[in-house]
Amino acid sequence: MKTPRLLWISISLAIILSACNLPTQTADQNLVGTYVAMTLQANSAQPPTGTATLIYTRPAATASPLPSPIPPNTPAWLAYNYTCELADGGGDMTMNLAWDDRSSSEEGYKVYRDGQVIATLEPNSTFYVDVAFVATGKTLNYKVEAFTADWQLSTSTIAYGCQ
Repeated sequence: MKTPRLLWISISLAIILSACNLPTQTADQNLVGTYVAMTLQANSAQPPTGTATLIYTRPAATASPLPSPIPPNTPAWLAYNYTCELADGGGDMTMNLAWDDRSSSEEGYKVYRDGQVIATLEPNSTFYVDVAFVATGKTLNYKVEAFTADWQLSTSTIAYGCQ
């Protein structure tokens, strides 16, 4: 007598669970399901009844690896020349800087005079003209830097002054 009753409870449980329309998991949902115990009220005159609850918990998010940033190519000097207008104690030097844009990944260029940024230029820039006063016997040092958010690569430094 116990076997038919156990069989009836098992079949009823399977029917109840299949009728619950439980959501299905897709690969991008990363859901973990837990079934909470089901209370059955079995009676020989009635089929079993009860409820089943499905609880979902999300596992901790896993960060995907970041792509490795690609550095820009180092700019190379093409030409540089200067002129001076002499004045008391020095002169106004006009420095014409030109470089080869050898990169396709730069976010821009920075022009430095004596270690200080004097201009930030758009990507693919290839020249800059600077006018600055130079004291007698002093020189100005210039370099150009291709940059991205993660990298900075510079030309060699050039130094000139008005004599």
